Amino acid sequence: MTVNATRRVLVLNAGSSSLKFALFDGLERTWRGQVEGIGARPRFMFAGPKARFARELPGDTRHAAALGEILGALEGCGAGVGELDACGHRIVHGGARFVAPLLVDDAHLGELNALRALAPLHNSFGLDAVDAIRIAAPKLPQVACFDTAFHAGMPGVAARYALPAELDEAGYRRFGFHGLNFEHVVATLAGRGSGTLPGRLLVFHLGNGCSIAAVRDGHGVGTTMGYSTLDGLVMGTRSGSIDPGVLIALQRDRGMDVKAIEDLLYRRSGLLGLSGRSSDMRELLDADDAASRFAVEHFCYWAARHAGSLAVALGGVDALAFTGGIGAGSAEVRGRIVGHLAWLGLGVEPARNSCGDDDIAAPGSRPIAVVAADEELAIARHVRATLGFAP
Repeated sequence: MTVNATRRVLVLNAGSSSLKFALFDGLERTWRGQVEGIGARPRFMFAGPKARFARELPGDTRHAAALGEILGALEGCGAGVGELDACGHRIVHGGARFVAPLLVDDAHLGELNALRALAPLHNSFGLDAVDAIRIAAPKLPQVACFDTAFHAGMPGVAARYALPAELDEAGYRRFGFHGLNFEHVVATLAGRGSGTLPGRLLVFHLGNGCSIAAVRDGHGVGTTMGYSTLDGLVMGTRSGSIDPGVLIALQRDRGMDVKAIEDLLYRRSGLLGLSGRSSDMRELLDADDAASRFAVEHFCYWAARHAGSLAVALGGVDALAFTGGIGAGSAEVRGRIVGHLAWLGLGVEPARNSCGDDDIAAPGSRPIAVVAADEELAIARHVRATLGFAP
């Protein structure tokens, strides 16, 4: 392991079609990149003080090979697994059992692997990365960080579905996701300006996956996602909230089985289903056909509708924050959503919104922040705290 007093931590963030990484010396990010387009057109992007490149990978590249590419590139730059002090992972779903970061050991492996069934479309990617690092560096400490943990303190009235008690006790309840980035947004806002975090904050995480968190005094008290990552806002290819009766009707009238419905709701709905064109908000904003325009308006309208619901959970709104690829990247989407929320005393200043300034609020509006997503930094902080590394 490295003797660097700042400690070197590799962070891996595995998604269904990507594997992001960041290497931290202390809390300074020295290397970063990702393999994106896994399962379609894989592309490896790598950046750091000694190297920077982007190149296509073979079409059959999957997560294991992507991790091999990342570890090989780091090795070539003198930052191989033998130089690491720890590795941190984003695990999307921790269930009711894991509500804080966990040092991975043999005793917990069985419980962690049981999470694969809880979120089969998400957790397996992160847990496969844990297994791969255990093979590559058996003695390297690894810390699992859970996206659901931020929401674990939601009050019962917000977390429970109106189902019989035995189903609630079996874990069919609202969990919420995107928690690592919500943590990052809260920490960022607490460090800005006066250093005072707004007491009643709505955070919009808008990307390929989307959710809003209601945050009171830094703690999650409500969110739009539920038992799975399907609920709530319209997303790139996911439907968001839908009447369960529609799913029953699809089974009855069209003979769709679980696999077909899962494919419909996760991969063929959302912006892609609405537009019939693309799941990419950038492409839809540039398009000039009616279906694309409707998809964008549908996305913004329903984001604001859900925000209104969460305003009730907070008893009012003191500030908004936008994060994620769309939230931090699209002035038009921010402006449209806030336009629907003018009744809450909110409005954007066009010039600052166009530039994506830290605060894009119009004069007289409650604060509206823009914060770039950074789940990797949140994970690095958790790794250091869990392992007792010096600040």
